[in-house]
Amino acid sequence: MSHPQPRDLLHTQEIKALVRDTYHAVASPAGAVAGKLYHAEELAQVPQIAIDGALGVASPLRHADIVPGDTVLDLGCGYGIDTILAARRTGPGGRVIALDFLPAMLDRTAEAAAQAGLQNVDTLHADIEDIPLPDRSIDQIISNGVLNLCPRKARAFAECRRVLRPGGKLCVADMTVDEDELPAEVLTHPAAWSGCTGGALTERDFARKLERAGFGQIEIVDRRPQAIDDLALYPLFPAELLHLMRTYIHPGKHARIATAIVVKAVARPLTEPPRPASGRRGTVAGAW
Repeated sequence: MSHPQPRDLLHTQEIKALVRDTYHAVASPAGAVAGKLYHAEELAQVPQIAIDGALGVASPLRHADIVPGDTVLDLGCGYGIDTILAARRTGPGGRVIALDFLPAMLDRTAEAAAQAGLQNVDTLHADIEDIPLPDRSIDQIISNGVLNLCPRKARAFAECRRVLRPGGKLCVADMTVDEDELPAEVLTHPAAWSGCTGGALTERDFARKLERAGFGQIEIVDRRPQAIDDLALYPLFPAELLHLMRTYIHPGKHARIATAIVVKAVARPLTEPPRPASGRRGTVAGAW
């Protein structure tokens, strides 16, 4: 007797395909984003390829407590700007693992690391909801505008907690929205997911999911309102979606469509025994 396949109520495969297609369709770099988010002294440490392709929403590295020798996991590395900055801070005695589910992004991060002369960057082709690393193997996790792209955010947060050692730290930037602020015409547009607004949580839900996943000392260390004009800097927000926002959102709210936040948290101890990485999906590769 055959059993029916479980229903995918969140349409995870469709969402992931949508994100994949949108990122592949980005034809031009978004160098204006890096200039908005990073200081000149930070940009001076990063190859131009990573600057041109930056699509983050804030600067988590400015708040992360990375020290020399740390093992750092960058979730959704993109073109590698945060990976490079983190690798500078860990020094040759540390390691940064750049994870992305798009091979093209890993190629660009690897190229940026090679141009920067870094030998402490590895790339990892994997899904944030199923990280192929052992329990308690990571000191720090960083991410920039990526966790909102996960359909199963609770699973992604649980994976973050699993791979962090007790006392390990998470510092991530992402978009949040106020409850019921965005109209259905905007939320259901395909680009809303890949632009981080369609899947955005409220601050309260973001913190609650982290706490349930096993994090403590949760703190919002930066908040930056995002106007429609700010979102227009990102190639992931096409003219059609921006037009819908200007049409269906009250003009008085155009200056704050969403909020980019940076969240810090600390991994609480877990009671279950460590789980090895064998049998989990993904491939770790050197960056050159």
